[in-house]
Amino acid sequence: MRRTSRQGAIAPLLAIGLTPLSGAFTIIPQPISNIQVIRTHHQSYSAKSNLPQHKEIAPFPRNHEMVLNMAESGVLTVDTIPLNRTQEVSVDEFTTNSTCEVPSHEVTAISDAAAVSISVSEPSDQVVVADVDEESVENSRKKFSYKELVLFISTTVIIWLSEPLLSLVDTTIVGKFSPAATSIIAGVAPETLQLAALGPAAMLCDNAAYLTYFLAIATTNQLAVASAKNDDALQVKTTSDALGVACIMGVMITLTIFLRGDALCKYFLGGGAIFNGVDITSTIIPLSWLYAKIRGFMAPLTIMGWIAQAVCLATRDTRTPAIAVLAASIINVFGDLLLVAKFRMGIGGAAIATAAASFVSSIILMAECKKKVERWKASEGVEDNRPFISIPDAASFISLAKLAGPIFFVILGKMVCYSAMTLKASSFGMMSMTTQNIMLRVFFFFCIFGDSFSMAAQSFLPSAMFEKDNEESDEKEISKKKMNNKASRFLLKRIFLLASSMAVINTNTSRFVMKRGGSFFTNDGAILSLLRNRNRVALMMGSCFLHPFIMAMEGSILATRDLGFLVSAYGFTMATMLSILKFSTSTFTGVWQALFAFQAIRFTIFGGRVLSKTRASKAE
Repeated sequence: MRRTSRQGAIAPLLAIGLTPLSGAFTIIPQPISNIQVIRTHHQSYSAKSNLPQHKEIAPFPRNHEMVLNMAESGVLTVDTIPLNRTQEVSVDEFTTNSTCEVPSHEVTAISDAAAVSISVSEPSDQVVVADVDEESVENSRKKFSYKELVLFISTTVIIWLSEPLLSLVDTTIVGKFSPAATSIIAGVAPETLQLAALGPAAMLCDNAAYLTYFLAIATTNQLAVASAKNDDALQVKTTSDALGVACIMGVMITLTIFLRGDALCKYFLGGGAIFNGVDITSTIIPLSWLYAKIRGFMAPLTIMGWIAQAVCLATRDTRTPAIAVLAASIINVFGDLLLVAKFRMGIGGAAIATAAASFVSSIILMAECKKKVERWKASEGVEDNRPFISIPDAASFISLAKLAGPIFFVILGKMVCYSAMTLKASSFGMMSMTTQNIMLRVFFFFCIFGDSFSMAAQSFLPSAMFEKDNEESDEKEISKKKMNNKASRFLLKRIFLLASSMAVINTNTSRFVMKRGGSFFTNDGAILSLLRNRNRVALMMGSCFLHPFIMAMEGSILATRDLGFLVSAYGFTMATMLSILKFSTSTFTGVWQALFAFQAIRFTIFGGRVLSKTRASKAE
């Protein structure tokens, strides 16, 4: 008699021995300690018992479809039907697929609690053994060790230091060495004039490039999925398409700077080109535009270099980006010393040094990226002859835009807030604008150390928070997945402990830079006095202290794909900061009070979200 088995219909079993019996197999039930699930041809059978065991055995015949039969005598048998299709076995909420078309096949994977090794022998002696390795529990803890976290965070910091470091070097060298020509403005030091021109020019270049960073984040996400699937063809397509979009965006930035860069520099300059009642805008704008055009010329290669860096990080290659950053830093420093300090080329020399550094860095990254693409193309089953750089079709572009849209809004919100600070500072005169440029560069430098905690949370938390799932999921499905609450809280505690240490280091180091390191950036006594102001030093320290916590929490929100909340939070925060700057800021110190408010609001909102989710997870 043949009966269709239903969930819970199989007797409590753990080990299922398969022995040939009249064209079928006999299943010998044994007790287990948790629910075991066997899926065959999209049907599930489960059972539960109370006796603990450590071995789990399930039938997995090669190249056959299995049909369970329950005889009236209570004997459960398995008929096998030749079928060349994928069989699916799920053990303790972990699913793996195998076509089992070879006599011997082995699949190993990691579930939330254990490592499962599945071995298939010849059909005549068909037994599938799934051993639960108790040591894997300890291994899952080791992958969240302080050593692993510190290594990842420190490597990310090194990689991300490139852009702010290049800008910081430019600010330092330009502020200390005047160009060969004498100042045409009476009472204004040549290096001060150059430094004032550097502010809007660097902001234009950095903001234009920063707006495209969402593409690198989306590329990393897509490549991580493709790598998990071992889908080399998808990795080739994703990389090639992303490079094509990056090239187009870079060309658009270059054209915008060359055609409308003077107007954009004047916009970022605001009212800061007034000195002793004299409008010196016509003197500063040409210098700013020169710097922007030199750096803007390299925009296509720079943006493609970011994509190549994303490819390296997605494939866990941190060595190549580190080498690229090191090369860029060396070239930029020596280029500034040669062109600005020695040949007195001023802001133009700084721009050439920065552009050369970006060129070398991007070439190193793209060369390695091309090697990876060629290896993927050479893989078995990959028939993709597309060029290294290609244009995505409409469907692929729309898919990419949907993934990167919320990230783009977050980046845009930050950029608008930081730009509004500079615009407001420029309304208090040239000295305030120059000081703002130095202070903002210092703040951005320390932000890198905090931002690394966001990347750590995004990279480590998903494996701790969600159950394994081989199927693709959209954002809503991911946000509803069952959390491994204990593991996620364990990891978050370690991330926040490391963030606390970084916050203390950043706070004290930023105080030292503001109080005693001002001469490293400029020789102007008035600017040094503005930098050492007690209130502004305290505001800088407070902003740097909060930043690692803010970014760790933002990273955890991104990891859970809580994108709707993140967009709403930044919409509110952006509106609040702009209102403070417009209606409540009457001094240069007030600009940095607005920044501290921006940090405090994000800390409060993100902290409340993470705390509420943590409490909810404890209640489950």
